[in-house]
Amino acid sequence: MATSGSVDFSITRDNIITEALQLIGVIGEGETPSDNQKSDCSRSLNMMIKFWMADGMNLFVNQEIVIFPIKGQRQYTFGGSSADKMAKESEVITTKLNGGVSSAATSLTVDDTTGMAVGDTIGVVTDSAGIHFSTITAVGSSTTLTIADAIDDDASDNDRVYTFTNAFTQKILGVNNAWIRTTDDTDIPIDIISRQEYVDLSKKTESGRVNQLYFDPQVTTANMNVWPVPDDSYTNERIHLYITRPYEDFDGVTNESEPDFPQEWYLPLCWGLAVFVAPKYGVSETRLSELVQIQSILKGQCEAWSSEQESLFLLPADRHGTYRR
Repeated sequence: MATSGSVDFSITRDNIITEALQLIGVIGEGETPSDNQKSDCSRSLNMMIKFWMADGMNLFVNQEIVIFPIKGQRQYTFGGSSADKMAKESEVITTKLNGGVSSAATSLTVDDTTGMAVGDTIGVVTDSAGIHFSTITAVGSSTTLTIADAIDDDASDNDRVYTFTNAFTQKILGVNNAWIRTTDDTDIPIDIISRQEYVDLSKKTESGRVNQLYFDPQVTTANMNVWPVPDDSYTNERIHLYITRPYEDFDGVTNESEPDFPQEWYLPLCWGLAVFVAPKYGVSETRLSELVQIQSILKGQCEAWSSEQESLFLLPADRHGTYRR
């Protein structure tokens, strides 16, 4: 017997709400939630996934992003209306100038324009002014581009050109790893330091190659302070971060979007919502206890599956109880 060959099963916000209300007996087979029930349960669903973030985040919300540093700038902001240039690493296109250009130029010849489009952000590495950012106004051929804002300094043959369509604009929850990627694609680790260690730095405006950063999460935005601040020699490099982002919201009363979770998490989402809304609908203590137990098992299994697998080292102890290396 042939299998379906399909692995793209998905659910919507309303599917989660329907399943949860059926689990607690509020609606029956074939019935659908009322508009008020959808609104109330959607609110609870959003509060639940935000509360779950306090339990620790899972691997599927970790992403690599690229920040393009600015000369003399020590603080970079995530979220809100931040003007800092950053994008998901997977969405950054890198090419090189094919022939140098002079200051005030708006026409560029590059090695390849594949994947680039009008409206994309473009950054051109210049000889002494860091990376010049603009937007693409025309893609003339496989090698020619026109940009909106004229280059503010000379740029040489083979200087890097970066483009991306979507800027990364989310607030992030944390920075897990950080490194500098040089213009020859060499990676140099950046130390993530504590607030106290950053405060203890005597000169916050010291310039050079970034080798330390302090991440400061706030309510609506998050800030990252770097040290030293980039100078002329290092503004052509990129800061790469492996970050943790929040779970995305279920927005709007009529939202039918898919969950920001893998398929394996669909059951924990439904049973979790059932637990959180059960008190609203007068579910008995016995049934609530059953729901809590099953939800805890399902969520625990998915959390174990969604965690990074790490090595375990067992060290033998001597007769005094001291571990030997």
